[in-house]
Amino acid sequence: MNEITVKDPEVDISEYPSSPRYDEWGVKEATVYNTRISGDPDGRSATDIWKQKREDMSREDLREDEEKFLGFLSERGHISAFYQSNVGLVYEVPRSTTLFLCSFDFPKYLQQSQRYTKARDFISYSRSQEVEEIFKKQSELYNNMIENEIPKEDARYILPLGTAAEHIHQNTNLAGLMNIHRVIKSESSLLPKITEDIFYKSVEKLEEKDPELFNEKIMDGLIEADKGYPVANMFSDENRWVNEVLDDYDLDKPVGEFRYTVDERLKQRAEDFQDEALTFLNLGDSLEEVKGYITSMSISAWHQFMRNDTVKNSIESVYDAAERGEMIVPPSIEKSNYEENYIDLFKESMELYRKRGGSENKGEAVELVPHGLDLGIAFSLDGFNLIKGFLPDRTQEAAQWEIRDIARHIEKGI
Repeated sequence: MNEITVKDPEVDISEYPSSPRYDEWGVKEATVYNTRISGDPDGRSATDIWKQKREDMSREDLREDEEKFLGFLSERGHISAFYQSNVGLVYEVPRSTTLFLCSFDFPKYLQQSQRYTKARDFISYSRSQEVEEIFKKQSELYNNMIENEIPKEDARYILPLGTAAEHIHQNTNLAGLMNIHRVIKSESSLLPKITEDIFYKSVEKLEEKDPELFNEKIMDGLIEADKGYPVANMFSDENRWVNEVLDDYDLDKPVGEFRYTVDERLKQRAEDFQDEALTFLNLGDSLEEVKGYITSMSISAWHQFMRNDTVKNSIESVYDAAERGEMIVPPSIEKSNYEENYIDLFKESMELYRKRGGSENKGEAVELVPHGLDLGIAFSLDGFNLIKGFLPDRTQEAAQWEIRDIARHIEKGI
């Protein structure tokens, strides 16, 4: 059996903007002084306000003044101020982490695609023999399949969520980081510790650059002001509304339509800013009824589906999906000599997930779950996505095959 590499996650700053004209003008200064122009009685530019402050105040007094102003903006919920200047981060993390990070409309990401790039290493805190053994089995079957004409985009379905995702480039700002922080701290979130740790490591690195701007106090102030936007988080403890729609869904069809009458418990959870409730309620256009499409797809397909960031969606918890334990077998594997090995190894992986996860440790064991696990997804399409966005993009032959089948089924219905 081939040897594998299991390593820890990494994050570093890849881009931190500065002004070509002013040596000490950076991200914090753009945030503070671009915002101050709106209330300046003399109509000065941001840099003119900044230069005057530097002349009138000592360095320490200026730092305290900027810190106080940022706190004021945070407490008042002036979130637009925190979009003023973006930074770049580069990650090496497990696929479970990219599935969480990329589910947000903002920040924005670029990463190597496992449709085209060969998967190699694993990123995990675990160094247990049974975890490494299942990683080895999954890696060996994956490599055997791609060496024998199974496309990489299909062979990856057997790879676990602990597979390394390297060179993940994130473009973000304080507002984007705040929304990730909000979801991590949500009572319904059940994220792997490795994801939480690497996120807060990224905040710490930025805090070393600009401690008055990049800190949890500023982010918490915006959260207390009810800022942020709901995200379809597959690492929630459950999504009861998607579960209820799935119970009425014919799983033999690629996609179906649904209507759901809004009840008080859905409204209450939405008012409490719980993402699973808000993303589901957000599919509709009233507080009386939610309607849209219901489907299911592999985790691999979901990772691409979520990139249509103008398509509103709400997703089943990966932990509920793991309880169902349904798998997607790509057609190229179904027609090959690898089908039996694929099915057996998928089942073995899920058994180890259940053994190690139990009721208290599911977030840590989820790294064992293969990308072929079937997830339930509710979504809606507006006019843009019927005419110019999702539907024409995803009905093309080059589209990922699961999503293409769903899109073509919708197109036929229209």
